[in-house]
Amino acid sequence: MKLKYMIEYTLRDRIREPRYEPIGVWVQGPGPGLDLVIEFLPGNADAEEDAQWVVNRLVEQGVRSLPDDFLAYHQGTLSQYRGMRGPVLETDKHFSAADCVKTILS
Repeated sequence: MKLKYMIEYTLRDRIREPRYEPIGVWVQGPGPGLDLVIEFLPGNADAEEDAQWVVNRLVEQGVRSLPDDFLAYHQGTLSQYRGMRGPVLETDKHFSAADCVKTILS
């Protein structure tokens, strides 16, 4: 199964030693429907809440399937002062989006 994914990073220690640390992953499957899994490591409630707002808006708007560039669009929507989302990559090594998330987060 061909999946697209991107890793989300947060900016830590902005003043003394700024660095981006990976905190979560977004995985988009081929569909049908909203074939999307977004998960974060523990302790990243703000980022998780922001991602849930994205999903909630999709549901409220009645979106039935995600466009191919969904992840690429959301890659640029996060302020660099808060974090960043890495490049959109593709893989065919996983059976599902949930399996891909589990592997990347472990």
